[in-house]
Amino acid sequence: MSSHASLFLCVLIALISAPAGAAVKSKTRTISAAGKPNVLFIIADDLRDYPAWLGGHPQSVTPNMDRLAKMGMRFTNAHCNYALCNPSRTSLLTGMLPSSNGVFGNEQDWRRSVQVVGKPTLPEHFKSQGYTTAAAGKIFHANHGGPEGRLTGWHGGRRGFEQDAAWGIRFPETGVQIPDLPVHTGQNFNGLNIWHWDWGGIQVVDEKTDDGQIAAFAADFLTQKQKQPFFLALGLYRPHSPWYVPQKYFDALPPLDAIKLPEVKADDLDDVPAVAKTHLKEGYHQLILEKHLWKDAVRAYLASVAFCDAMLGRILEAVEKGPNAKNTIIVFTSDHGWYLGEKQMWHKGKLWEETTRVPLTIYAPGVTQADSASAQAVALIDLYPTLCDLTQLPLPEHLDGSSLKPLLQDPAAKRDRPAITCMGGGKNAGYAARDDRWRYIRYADGSEELYDHQNDPHEWTNLAGRAEHAGLKEKLTSFFPKEFKSAERPAAEIVGATSPAGSVDLALQVGDTIRADQVPKIQGRGVFIDAAFEFDPLVDQDSTLLAQGDEQSGYVLHLVAGQPTLSVFANGQVTSVSTATLEKGRVNLRAQIETGGVISLAAPGHSEVLGVAPFTQGFPQEPKAGLFAGQSFGILKAAKYPNSTPFDGQVYRLNLTILPPHVAPAPTAAPDKNP
Repeated sequence: MSSHASLFLCVLIALISAPAGAAVKSKTRTISAAGKPNVLFIIADDLRDYPAWLGGHPQSVTPNMDRLAKMGMRFTNAHCNYALCNPSRTSLLTGMLPSSNGVFGNEQDWRRSVQVVGKPTLPEHFKSQGYTTAAAGKIFHANHGGPEGRLTGWHGGRRGFEQDAAWGIRFPETGVQIPDLPVHTGQNFNGLNIWHWDWGGIQVVDEKTDDGQIAAFAADFLTQKQKQPFFLALGLYRPHSPWYVPQKYFDALPPLDAIKLPEVKADDLDDVPAVAKTHLKEGYHQLILEKHLWKDAVRAYLASVAFCDAMLGRILEAVEKGPNAKNTIIVFTSDHGWYLGEKQMWHKGKLWEETTRVPLTIYAPGVTQADSASAQAVALIDLYPTLCDLTQLPLPEHLDGSSLKPLLQDPAAKRDRPAITCMGGGKNAGYAARDDRWRYIRYADGSEELYDHQNDPHEWTNLAGRAEHAGLKEKLTSFFPKEFKSAERPAAEIVGATSPAGSVDLALQVGDTIRADQVPKIQGRGVFIDAAFEFDPLVDQDSTLLAQGDEQSGYVLHLVAGQPTLSVFANGQVTSVSTATLEKGRVNLRAQIETGGVISLAAPGHSEVLGVAPFTQGFPQEPKAGLFAGQSFGILKAAKYPNSTPFDGQVYRLNLTILPPHVAPAPTAAPDKNP
């Protein structure tokens, strides 16, 4: 029986067996995974166009990336949909453009987006269709955990914004994405004293590194026969900073003075809009030049790329030696690119080629032709529908991308749309459209850049102001999203009506954000918070439940080392009270800031504390910042609370009552001296 006939039979059976009156949606039905191909999805972190097959740097050492590229199809014009870790990965894994899912920041917990809730992620969808899902390393957003290698914290820590329900098997363990680094960041090997951007060779064998552990797990998994078709996702953390890799990968490169720098143009930024030059305030490029570290940085990045390639080689070797070689689709890519001094930029972000372009290779047995290539503009948003197409799984209805299977089958096939990359969010969103020749950038303020890659591959000459390109710009603009949807609920759904006594109730959910001009006034008032949540000390010990305002006027209900803490800010001063350290399990918490000058915090069954507020008649001034539920930092500055993290667990109740205005007691009448 043909595959088409089998698919038709599955649909027919589903229709016949559906309960009377039930609506069967063809795009969401479950089809048996038996006999379907496996999927091996490998994503590197911060890997730009430096695999040798892409020609991005002449001194790249990437034999395994090159070998995989020749096994199937290599895409020479592939792009991310957002040049930042969290929004890029969220877009890829939800199948939704950032403008559709509302996620555009690294501290934004994508799991709380109202646009994402109820829509299956890529691994979640494969799991629902009968696949064994397994993962090792950074798949959803996470990071190295800072100088302490924290499980949670800055950017979510090594756990990150993990989706536990997506995986049947997780390495290094359930709830953890990245194994602890053998050498924590912050060593200051390079002398820059920027703890998250450091580099140097380390005396650690490959197997003891975080990526070495991931490669070993993958090898063990891939050399075994699995009972069900599998979706195995592997996140290689390099070349993400810190660029700490075994010294041998530095030693294998040319001497420092022979390292080739990227080609740059001294006046490259003279013809770009002001909004495109905000990075100059950071001063990273000037610092690199002053310290004479440009070649040193490029060499460290190349060493990290070579290390990433070596780990990929171990994974590919396991595939080839294992029982799954003939029936496993292999995808290799990166979440975005990286700047190494081009346009005086370092790190990621912006909308230029160096950070939007990513390596992308796909090997699909029976579909791809060996050593094939496509120069058509494609994007990471296309991977979700592509993998569904290659495995004949139904397509969820929410996907924004389109399948690459027609290109995989025919390298000469054409696409009729450009790759779209976003930067910023909401009203500040800007976009880039990249087709087979042009890159067009339009910023939120209407300023533009246009580059002709046929004649200007470095994007040195901005042609946006030339009248002859008006039609081209209009065509590319038509592919930009028409709106940027919000990840948060509107304030009208959260803020209740004012009671006759003058109080206002807000029923909050983690992820809610309300602008300062939409929050009921608290000047001259106090607040009462009632919360119930599931506490896990491994995940939530330094998390934030609710915050409003800033250091001049505001408050925050948070946890510090597992202790519920209420901090009140007034005139730049903070007053805090904390209860006893919580134990794992369900917790009820009540906090109050009274207009009379008393603050209280109670965890029934644990402890209760009282304190004196820094004011006696309610908040002395209106906060200038808004209200945030379950988000990190905000009023808590990173310098003092470096491990602040969004609240990760289940929140059963999070209610805020803004109390009635303070009423001064009526003056007592003086006694009548002449009764």
